[in-house]
Amino acid sequence: MMKKRWMCALLAAGMLANVLSGCGQSSFTETQGTTDAGTKPQAQEGDSVPMGRYVEGEIELPGESREDICDIIQNENGSLELYTKKDNEIRRYTFEGQEWKREEKSLMEGLEVPYNFHIIVGGDGSRYALYPLSNGYRFCLMKLSEDGEPQELLEELLSEKRDNGSYKHYPDFAGVTPEGNILLSLRDMTRVYTPEGEPVMEVPQTSCSSDWKNASYLKGNEYLTIGENGYIRYDVSETKGQLMEEIAYQQGNSDQYAAVAPDKDGGFFMANPKGIHHIGQGGSIWETVVDGELNSLSQPSAYITKLFVGSEDDFYVWINSAGTDMIKHYTYDPEIPSVPGKTLTVYGLDLGSAETVRQAASMFQLAHPDVRVELIDGQTEAGSTTVSDTIRALNTELLSGNGADVLVLDGLPADAYMEKGVLLDLRETLKPMLEANEFGENITGPFTAADGGIYRIPARMTLMTVYGDPEALASLKTMEDVRSYQSDPSHLPLRPRTTYENLLRHVFMLYSREIVDGESGMLRPGKVAELLETVKVLGEANDSRASFDESDEGEIHFYYNTSMKSQGLPGDESIELQRGDICAAIESVDGMYSLMLPLAVADQLGCEMEGYNASYMPSQMLGINRSGGQIGLAEEFVRFVLGDQVQDSDLMDGLPVNKKAAAHWASEDWGNPELSIAVSGGDGYSLAGTFPTAEQRRHIFALAEAADQPILADRVLLDIIMAETKGFFDGTLSLEQAAQNAESKANLYFAE
Repeated sequence: MMKKRWMCALLAAGMLANVLSGCGQSSFTETQGTTDAGTKPQAQEGDSVPMGRYVEGEIELPGESREDICDIIQNENGSLELYTKKDNEIRRYTFEGQEWKREEKSLMEGLEVPYNFHIIVGGDGSRYALYPLSNGYRFCLMKLSEDGEPQELLEELLSEKRDNGSYKHYPDFAGVTPEGNILLSLRDMTRVYTPEGEPVMEVPQTSCSSDWKNASYLKGNEYLTIGENGYIRYDVSETKGQLMEEIAYQQGNSDQYAAVAPDKDGGFFMANPKGIHHIGQGGSIWETVVDGELNSLSQPSAYITKLFVGSEDDFYVWINSAGTDMIKHYTYDPEIPSVPGKTLTVYGLDLGSAETVRQAASMFQLAHPDVRVELIDGQTEAGSTTVSDTIRALNTELLSGNGADVLVLDGLPADAYMEKGVLLDLRETLKPMLEANEFGENITGPFTAADGGIYRIPARMTLMTVYGDPEALASLKTMEDVRSYQSDPSHLPLRPRTTYENLLRHVFMLYSREIVDGESGMLRPGKVAELLETVKVLGEANDSRASFDESDEGEIHFYYNTSMKSQGLPGDESIELQRGDICAAIESVDGMYSLMLPLAVADQLGCEMEGYNASYMPSQMLGINRSGGQIGLAEEFVRFVLGDQVQDSDLMDGLPVNKKAAAHWASEDWGNPELSIAVSGGDGYSLAGTFPTAEQRRHIFALAEAADQPILADRVLLDIIMAETKGFFDGTLSLEQAAQNAESKANLYFAE
């Protein structure tokens, strides 16, 4: 069952549109301790292994095709109630622990509910529905009844408007006390009203960007909400609202978006990607009850919507994974070891953004309950150490026959590892997949060594595409062509306005094959100076600067200073192209969601996306350490990452390299065709896009199949060039001196 998530705005694009327009145990009665997320216990041979841990199951959802889940609640009997919508008909199901039963009445008969809705179980025993109307997005609160008609409450309050005509109140959480008073969370304040709309009290809280605040609950008169540094518990039975306690977040401010549920004894549970955690009333130490790293909770594709506590120390978690709703059920199994008996280690410089590897790690553990996949993020482990120092330490470890089992080679000296015999030849590992033709020649060919071995392979590819003025597109082939075109003052800028640092990183990535010798990995003579010249010409055309200050740029200074994606790839340039600020847009396609606005603009301008120099950015490059202690397990993991089960998820970190998954992405039955997006600006500017059609997706994958030129940029080399040439852009260094400084420092790096 798919849940269609309508997107009314994309925050980053919306901001751009506005600024451009001018503006252990299975008992939880006490908190006994905490499980350190950084501790990875492993049972050793001969140890007395502790037994018992939570295992994951799944509750099959009821309903028909295209019957969308709107809300799930836990009723007064502790049973789950599920509300769905299909063709404007609302349906209600109850789950008694064995199967779903469709109820005769949804309790919302006769109501016009154009969008989603939230069901509230009131402390007075009644059910309520809160939902926005299509007329200006005014909210409506209805008291539901088994026997009578729904009754609207707070109509006058929720109809109040601002001077500009918009409605004042957009609740992001609601509850009803045992006395029948109505609690409305309104961003940074929660207010309590009588059923007649008279104010009773208000209590402060921290605002968050969620449309519904799952990190809140109202149990009786005890209200849990979010604060700046932790959860806040209020007693809302008094006329002023009494602060009961503040509880520090378990994982930091990201817990503002976690799901919470009360326990039976004044404490509460919280579900985040690290697992399900508990804290007792008045406690200060979180206890991890369910380790999320061993189940679906840690998957990047999993959005945790709600948490429910069962009657037998079990848990139900409603998650949405890549558009599909699921209810995961966690039960305690005393017959399995409390910790997995094997550990597979995976190392990368930046695993925090390696969504596909992280997704695979979670799924692999579910398929192998006796295995823990330990993800080691090099930069996190290194703290303030520089990237080059982190790599040196890793090199020492690997060359001494140690190190992680699987290496994510992005940013690492993979060529040197191949020369030193660190990496395993993956031909035998991937033999079944290679024989089944699961990868294109553009994926395996560039990474086949002179001896015929395959020592590394990407798990994702980011396709480089261009669209816009044909003459401008033709000028993007080389740095010389760029300078020649941009030197004509009658031409619009080729690149969007940004900082020189961003622009330098961007141009280096786009023309790295021109700047760096592919065989030796060393700088080509004179190319640093040419790089700097190209950046300067582009920057003068679009008024780039070393940095932008709020004093003379206003709100837009933040966008200009931070507009590039990671790795120096361009972000969404569709709005600048449509508004005529640039003459060509370069789109780095890392998923289908990122294409909605660019495709809309390309269609409006009557142009089609083309491949950019047949280029793509390989990412999450996988290799196996020949000296690792789990070679067989590492091989199985690499095959798993590259298999169509993992590759089929759009995690917005690149396109699939597996041809089966790519074919599925391009098929009629894949994706979310009802998804839409719109942005608007203060001057009346607006832009809307929809999920790419199957025809558009097939075109993108045809371009991806033809892209056979991987961009393999040396991260350390780029950092050297950026550090040594800053003075050129602020006027303190000549072109010759800046280029010489960078080349000299780079030569020292190559000599190491």
